[in-house]
This record gives sequence, C-alpha cells and structure tokens, in this order.
Amino acid sequence: MPETILVIGAGYAGIGIAHKLLKDTLPKVPGLKVVLVSPSTHHLWNIAVVRGIVPGQLGDEKLFQPIEPGFKRYPVDSFEFVLGTATHVSPDKNFVRVKTDGETLELKYTHLIVATGSSYPTRLPFTSIGTYQETLDALHGWRRKVEAAGSIVIAGAGPTGIETASELACIYGQTKDITIIVPGNDPLPGLIPDVGKIAANEMEKLNVKIRRNTRVTNVEKTGGQQTTISLSDGSALQADVYLPLFGTKANSGFLPTTLLDDKGNLKLDSSLRVVGSENIWAAGDVGNLEPKQLIYAERQALHLAMNLDAVLTGAKERLSDLKPTVMPQLFVTIGQKKGTGQYNRFRVPGFIVSTVKGKTLFTEKAPGLVAGKNIVRSSI
Repeated sequence: MPETILVIGAGYAGIGIAHKLLKDTLPKVPGLKVVLVSPSTHHLWNIAVVRGIVPGQLGDEKLFQPIEPGFKRYPVDSFEFVLGTATHVSPDKNFVRVKTDGETLELKYTHLIVATGSSYPTRLPFTSIGTYQETLDALHGWRRKVEAAGSIVIAGAGPTGIETASELACIYGQTKDITIIVPGNDPLPGLIPDVGKIAANEMEKLNVKIRRNTRVTNVEKTGGQQTTISLSDGSALQADVYLPLFGTKANSGFLPTTLLDDKGNLKLDSSLRVVGSENIWAAGDVGNLEPKQLIYAERQALHLAMNLDAVLTGAKERLSDLKPTVMPQLFVTIGQKKGTGQYNRFRVPGFIVSTVKGKTLFTEKAPGLVAGKNIVRSSI
C-alpha cells in the first residue's frame, strides 16, 4: 500500500519535515506521497515580525516566502499542497477533514504529522493568523497604527515582548511613549537573573518605561482609538496601541481532546509520536515536550523526520528518543546592536546575540527554508 504522509501546518517544522522526507525517504520508499496542508500560500518568518511591525524596517519580501514553488523539484505524484484549514482529525479512521475555499475534503493518511504551531489569543500577526492575505493585511494595519500612535503599551515579559519593545524604541524612543508591563522585578523570568536585568537596563537606555510587578487585569476601548489597560496594582494606562504579547496557546482546536494535555498541547512521547498512537506525530509548539521556541521546533522536526524514515523503511531499530532540553537556550535581541540570553547555565554576551541573531533575525535563511535547504541554522 502506498504511504501517504499528511503534514498539517506549513511553518518551520512542517515545511522542514516535508522537504526532509521527500529528499531522504522518497528514494527509499517507492510510492511515498507527502501532502502538506496550510491555510496560507506563504510562510511567515515570524521571528522577524518584532522588527517587521515597525514601519520601514523590513520589507514584506523578507517576511513572506511562497511555499509551493520550492516543492516543484520533486516528482509531481510525490507531493501535493492543499490550501485549507484542518477542522477535524479521526485517529480511528485515519483521515483529516480540511476546509478549503470551496469545499470540505477528507484526506486519508497512513501517517499524520501535526505541525500547526501556536498563536496569541488576540490574533496578532506575530504568527500566521489565516490566509496569506489576512496575515499581510493585519501586519500592514498594525504598522499604520504604530506609525500614527503617540503611546504604545506592550504586555509580556518574554522574548517577543522584549524584542518588540526594543525594536519600537530604536526608532521611536525619542518621539513616542513606549511602556512594557512585566509581572516581576525584571523581564525574562526563569532565566539567570542577570539576563533579565541586562534586558531591562538596555530597554531603559532606549527610553522604554518598565512597569514592574503588575499584570493586566482588564482591557477596554475608550473614546476615539485609545485603549485603557487596567493593572493589578490598581493603576491604569492609556495607549494608542496595545500589544498583548503573552499567553501563546497551541493551535490544537481541531484535534480530539483525548490527545491533548490540560493546556491544550499534544501529548507526545520521546519519539515525537502522540501518546497512545502509532501513526500520529508532532513537532514544534503544538506539542508538550519542550518550550515553545523555534530552536526546539527545528530540532524536533529533524528528529521526527529521522524517526519516521526509520519506520517507513522498515528499520524500527533506528528509532531514537529525543532528550528534551532541560536548561534554557534563548537569544533575546534588543534592537540590531544589543542583546542578551542564556545557553544552558551560562549568560550569553550581548555582542554574540547581536552578531548571530540581531542584525538580520535570520531572514537570510527564509528562502532556504521554502527551497528545502535549511530550517533555520540546520541544513535539511
């Protein structure tokens, strides 16, 4: 029976796995077919949206790459791109229901790979929010809001909040009021304390105001275009632009709840298979093995492709366990020239972060992803 590998989600992991299987496994498994499902015709290089949301800093061509042309290199009957959104998975009957522009399809599979990533509840375009046009229009809309704003408030103590506040302040630190809300003394909780202190100091040098030890309790649109942000310390802020950059959730709403943990993540074993399943796999933010960061999604994608190759070629003895990363591995940019981070037990100097990540946010790697050459820093 021909093997049909159905990949749901065309982000870093989904595209990387699809290319890896077609390059390495297809020559060994005659009749193998990879079907890639995505609501968007284009991949969003979302780690660069922190800069791309600032008007004039990154062109759309740096952020968006068409997905399908990179797969033209493979035999026509070995790959299919389906433009649509998965709405239902039937593990017992091995099919996925996909809603396209004009109809609903039932796509059969022998192996299913879920790589749908995560997103913010507010549908901010820091991840793909639907079709290419929907995401593009949303990004353009936020750029216009940023340009017109006199005050910008960001909630979120994680990397995306820090990087966004810093990118905005690099351009508008002298002309707009930029505030970031963090629940603790410093941003980046969970890392070496010095890392958060450095991030705070560098942001303050850019004229970012930091509201410490408080959380957002309510958000309300007031007169005109302003937003009132109520805080747990009893105070409130007024903002022309409010960016809630916290609370990412796995894009798992189309999956049976029996496959999910209490946070909505797919429950995975160390082989990257869904717990209790022999033919459903997952990689990246949708799973529960590691933090929702690109460095882990990249590693998981390559490991999953290797394990599925072992299964498809009848060499199950080559199946191996992924050892989840215990210590943080995180580079946080503060504009193009500054940064901080942690790699295992050590703080990463700012010049390394700016050299490795800050200058380009890896946008030069985006064409290579859709062409099947690399994910980010790893070759396919």
